[in-house]
Order: sequence, then structure tokens, then C-alpha cells
Amino acid sequence: MIALTLGGCRGWLVEEPQSFFTPDDFPTTEADLKIALGGIDDWYTGGQSQAYFHRGWPMITEVPSDQTVAQSASDSRYAQDSYTLNASNEWLWRVWRQIYGAINQANVLIARIPQMDQVSQSVRDRYLGAVKFHRAFNHFNAVRVWGSVPLMMRPTAEFATATQITRAPTAEIYDSIARDLADAATLLPLRWPDSSTPDDGRPTRGAATAMLADVYLNMSGAIVQQNHWAEAAAAAKAVIDSKAYTLVPNFADLWLIKNKNGPEHIYSIQFGGLKRNLFTSQSRPSGIGVESGINYWYSTPDFMATFSDSDARKKTTFLTQVTVGTTTYRYDTLPGFFGDKRPRFPKPMPYYGKFYDANGSIANNNGRTDLNWPIYRYADVLLMFAEAENEANGPTPDAYGAINQVRARAKLAPLAGLSQDQFRDSVHRERSWELAFESKRLFDLKRWGSFYAVLSQDPVAKIGLQPFMVFLPIPQREIDLDPGLGQNTGW
Repeated sequence: MIALTLGGCRGWLVEEPQSFFTPDDFPTTEADLKIALGGIDDWYTGGQSQAYFHRGWPMITEVPSDQTVAQSASDSRYAQDSYTLNASNEWLWRVWRQIYGAINQANVLIARIPQMDQVSQSVRDRYLGAVKFHRAFNHFNAVRVWGSVPLMMRPTAEFATATQITRAPTAEIYDSIARDLADAATLLPLRWPDSSTPDDGRPTRGAATAMLADVYLNMSGAIVQQNHWAEAAAAAKAVIDSKAYTLVPNFADLWLIKNKNGPEHIYSIQFGGLKRNLFTSQSRPSGIGVESGINYWYSTPDFMATFSDSDARKKTTFLTQVTVGTTTYRYDTLPGFFGDKRPRFPKPMPYYGKFYDANGSIANNNGRTDLNWPIYRYADVLLMFAEAENEANGPTPDAYGAINQVRARAKLAPLAGLSQDQFRDSVHRERSWELAFESKRLFDLKRWGSFYAVLSQDPVAKIGLQPFMVFLPIPQREIDLDPGLGQNTGW
């Protein structure tokens, strides 16, 4: 019997769900579909094991980058940061099972929705587009982290079936993701009928098309090595031409809780109420009075130094001082000196500034915040378009127009007169600055073919880094259940 899970599940495909409805009787109505779609979101923000975007996803995609350093020098977080992890690392299996739990739930709904005769075609289309988006989103996350992974296109319910799954070729997975997103972009609205903003956490046409541009960029890069630059540019241009999104004039305003789901946000993982964001608190320093966080990770002075002092994003991106009451704590001078990490690091280390807002004292919110986790912003789409257009046609006026919109908000001079190679380098730097700490950097390095060259210069990553680590190990728990999965090369 196929089960539609609405909460946490002890294993990604092979263990009995804790609560379920069967597709024979659920969903039946539009109200049921809302519940079912929320069940997929629960894999991201609820359930067990500090779900997916509470901190699991940034743990395996942001902490191992050259922009973030883990505070500890001995635990599973350090293992991610220093590339000394193995296949038993807890964060690998946590995220794996949440990814495939969401995929399986999407597959159940994809099979069920066309049979829902009591619901109008327009409603069925919206929800079918949404669940295809979620299936694509999770396959996209899996293939970028692990490379060749299981491509799950049908619901899995029986233990025997779930333990006889093999991995698909990477190019085949990307093709499937692109098809799902193309379907989703056709079926989804720019804005849901009952929503006051394009981004309320539900997938939209803009979100599907933005992700499709991202998929084509990855297919064109060093991993898949196909030429889809023109398709990537066209998808990003479609989002731009929809005129559904604009840049927020002040970069700092993007990161305030009161401005969640604003005009620049295309798709965000939603936090609030009983489901608060843990990762944002864990990037706060300790030693700053009642505003102290868990102090699990921070950034580096070398990365901060790549920003021009005239870049309006610099002050917001990095936390270098905090005023609590009448006391101002600084990261590099007394009193406070919260960036002091000696003897491990000789220079003071700045913290994340983007995710600092707690809408009041962090102490009043159980050490968590209501900040969303951004997946796609309009600035990201502008930079994706600039990159793809340059690769397809050189630095055209449209490519300059896109990147210079992002630079103008940052109070940086417009680019002009660059060669194709120079423009490419400029886009790479701009993405590093604009999208810092948003789990973009590691995937950019992979698709640009510079993963090992860059991270081998990182003082922590180079401790264990090897070229084959561009893909992380398949979780040992999954191999124990299904030996046919095999392990990634080198692990």
C-alpha cells in the first residue's frame, strides 16, 4: 500500500511512515491538496532530526565552502568543513532521507491528482505543477551533492522494491529535472489566487523557470558538459520579462523578518510560528550578552576583504559589531572581541550579518528566528542571465544591463568594455558577493570547474580535500539497506 506521509519518517523509502493517508481516499478536495502540499513542506521545516533547511542543507552545502568556517575542530560539522567526513556522517543521511521523503510524497500526488474528478482542472493543474516542482527541486539538490543518485519517478511503498533501487546517470537525472520544471512552469501561476505576493512558499511559474535556468547552467558546466547556455539565458529572461519581481532598493532590507516574501523573493523556504529557523541562530556569536547565539560557524577575514569598502552589501553581509543596551561588542576589539578564535586562527573572524534579525531579542524565541531561507531571489536570476548570455553570445548589452542592475544597488560602478573572459570572471565575483552564505557558492565552484583549485587554498578545507570530493559519499545507512546503490568514487 502506498503511503502519503504528512510528517517525519524514520527511513527515506523503506520504513513504515508514522502517519499516512492512502491515495484511494486522499486527497479528494482542494482543501486536501493544501494539506498534502504542506506535507511536502514539512520535510523542509518540520518533522524530526532538525529537518533539511533547519540546518541540514546549509550544513552540507554552505559549511564546506570557502566562505564559512565551523567553530568546532572535532565534530561532524568540522568533518564537513575540513573534508575529513566519511559515509557515516550524520548530516548526509539526514538530508538524504528528507530529500527522498519529499520526492516520494510528490510522486504519490503526481499519480493521484489527475484522478481527482471532483476538483476543477485549473486547481489540479496548479497542484500538479507544484508537486512536479518539488520533485525536480529535490532531485536537483541530490544530483548536485552526490552526482549519480536514484531517479525516483514513481511512488515506492514495498520494502522489496525500495531495497532494489539503482542510481541513474547524472545526465539522465538532469534531463528529467528539466522536463519536470518545464511542465511546472506551464501549469503554475505567477501568483496563487489567494496570495498577496508572488512568493508565499508555494511554487510558482517564476520559481520553476528560475530553477530551470539554474539547471541549464549546471548542465552547461564542468560536471555534465553539455551546451545549454542559450536555454539558460532564455529561462532567466522569461523570469525577467514577467515583471513579477524587482530588486529591493536597499540590500539590508532583504534580511529583515518584516520584509519576508517581498518583491525580490522568488522562492523561499518558509519559517515562522512553531517552525523557526535554527541555522540563523547558529551563525550568531556567543559573548554578546542576551543576543548571543550558538556560535557554530562564522566567515573569514579573507572573504570579507574581497568586498570593496564602497560595496553597500559589505556591512550587511558581515556581522562585525553588535550593540546590546549600552554596550557595543566588536568582532576585532575589546570589549567583546567576539571574533577572537586564537590560537586556531590568528585574525578575528567576522560572523554572518545577513541572518541576524530576530524581530526582537533572540532570547525570546528559543534561540531561533522567523527568517526564511532564500532559494531564488531576483538578483540571482539577473546574474544567471548575465552569465548565460555572455557564454552564449558574449558580453551583450543585455548581459551588461543585468549584472549592472545588481552592481548599482551595491553602489558599485557599472561594468563596460570587457572581453568575454573578463565578463565571466566579473560574474563569478559578483555571485560570490551577492549570494554569500545562501548555499550557492559550492555549487558554483563545481559547475565552474574550480572546486578543487579554490578549496585547496582554503585553510580548513585543504586538511582533507581530494579532487574526487566534488561529490559527497552516499550515506552508509542507505548502502546497508540497498547494497546495489554502491559508493561514489574515492569514498
